[in-house]
Amino acid sequence: FGPRFPKRFLSLGGAVGMGVCLMALAWTTQQFWASMAVIATLGLCGAFVGIPMQTLIQEKTPEAMRGKVFGLQNNLVNIALSLPLALASVVEARLGLANVFVGMGALVSLGGVVTWYIADTALRKT
Repeated sequence: FGPRFPKRFLSLGGAVGMGVCLMALAWTTQQFWASMAVIATLGLCGAFVGIPMQTLIQEKTPEAMRGKVFGLQNNLVNIALSLPLALASVVEARLGLANVFVGMGALVSLGGVVTWYIADTALRKT
């Protein structure tokens, strides 16, 4: 059923869904099963972001270069995860867990909307 939906709308919906889920975690920190449901939904929304992006990379990358491209991508993702993990603990200690979740949710949602806007504007010009 995936090809029926434009990739950019799946990514937008996924990013906004992830943002909403992160904000929802701020209010479920003391409720185990509610947190698990929100985290499962967060993962589902993450798939709506990641799968279309990976598909696009596979479609646009020449077959002979895919190993190099995906190897580099994997390294960049691992490097990019280090700093936020270190910063999250410092920010959480100062602001509290709920505030960190709300802030992350707002940033993820905003990032999704900005990315969608940039992609949509570029597609309209072509």
